[in-house]
Amino acid sequence: MIPILLTLILFFTVVTHAHALEGSQPIATSVVNGDVLYWEGEEVVVKEISGREIRLHVTAATKIEGVAGGRLKTGDKIAAQVNSDGHALSITLQIPDSGAGVTPPSLR
Repeated sequence: MIPILLTLILFFTVVTHAHALEGSQPIATSVVNGDVLYWEGEEVVVKEISGREIRLHVTAATKIEGVAGGRLKTGDKIAAQVNSDGHALSITLQIPDSGAGVTPPSLR
């Protein structure tokens, strides 16, 4: 009886561990840099620097940083982490250098 019980415990331990590893496989991601063109449903259309247009699927799980109200608008420059299915994992607004450290010539 004890060998059978130990076998079952070992079996369930191995199966549970293997099942836990399945969900932890890394997802291939890429970075998309570009300008927001427009929203279409749950997708935001972005024009990359190369001129290619890409659709990013945005859900409630997408982490959006640097945007007031969490909504991107036309012309926003962004960097997005995107998985192989086109789902945006995170989107960060790219704020251009404001030149705060430069004194304008008129104030010198």
